[in-house]
Formats: sequence, structure tokens, C-alpha cells
Amino acid sequence: MTRGGLYLGMTIAGFVIPWLFLFNFILSGNTAPSLFFSLLFANAVSSAVSADLLLSALVFWLFVSHEGRCIGMQWLWVYPVAAIGIGLSFALPLFLYARHLAQEVKHG
Repeated sequence: MTRGGLYLGMTIAGFVIPWLFLFNFILSGNTAPSLFFSLLFANAVSSAVSADLLLSALVFWLFVSHEGRCIGMQWLWVYPVAAIGIGLSFALPLFLYARHLAQEVKHG
């Protein structure tokens, strides 16, 4: 499997897998945003995972901004929006896939 194919596969998995859990949460009638955010920090374990994910998302946004500009990528706002709207496990491999394509075009 090529690197681009791996990134694309991980993008799809990063969309499907987390949303299966979230979809079940929503189907159970839990649609209040306040409940969602209170459950993010419900105990020490979920707090640690949530804090780690939030910090990783911040680092990702900084990386997208710097790396994307360095190689001349456009539409850099898409990746932070994808991280917020869908998830970091989707947005990170999506960015890596787009970056891979941009580098292939740049280097022929």
C-alpha cells in the first residue's frame, strides 16, 4: 500500500469509527451539548484522554498552519474545521494525505 493510500484509509477509518460511538450516543437520546461536555470530563480517565486530545488538536492546528504555508497548500482552514466538526482522527490523516499530494505535485 502506498503512503497516500494509507493516509486515505486512515482518513476513512478516522471518520467512521469515532462516529459509530457518537451515533450510538445520539440515538440513545443524549443530544444535550451540556451532557456531552460534562461526560468529556466525567472522571480522571476521561479527563486525561480529553485533555490529551485537546492539546493534540492545538498542536495539529499549529502544524497545519506552519507546514501548509511552507509547502504552499491552500484551504488550510479546512483541517481545523474538520478536527472540530468530525474529529482529529479524521482531520490529521486528511491533512497528511493532502500534504502528500501537494508534495508529489511540487516534486513531480
